Amino acid sequence: MLMGAPSHDGTWKRDRARLTGRKRWLVVKGALHPSFTDYDMPLQQLGVDLGSGLKGTRSVDLTRGYVAAFLDLHLHGRPQPLLDKPSKRYPGVLFCGQGRVPVRSYCDS
Repeated sequence: MLMGAPSHDGTWKRDRARLTGRKRWLVVKGALHPSFTDYDMPLQQLGVDLGSGLKGTRSVDLTRGYVAAFLDLHLHGRPQPLLDKPSKRYPGVLFCGQGRVPVRSYCDS
């Protein structure tokens, strides 16, 4: 699973093609690279604005939800509908490479 910000580098498309088996490429609107790290939320609490569109605990909630679903599927064999299609709970998460992304530029870079 590749999960990142809309402004990822051009290697994602190349690397996704090299992956085998079931794969997901998720782009989170409003996210920045730090949105998927441990320090995004504490920096926001200190008043540091990195420019992320994900406020408060949203980045933590997204990361936990999708990573937990991925691990439950691949380590425990439990079906995870969250990984099958866009979710109403996470409307800013776009599924790339499956013909479901309305704004192609997010996935083409």
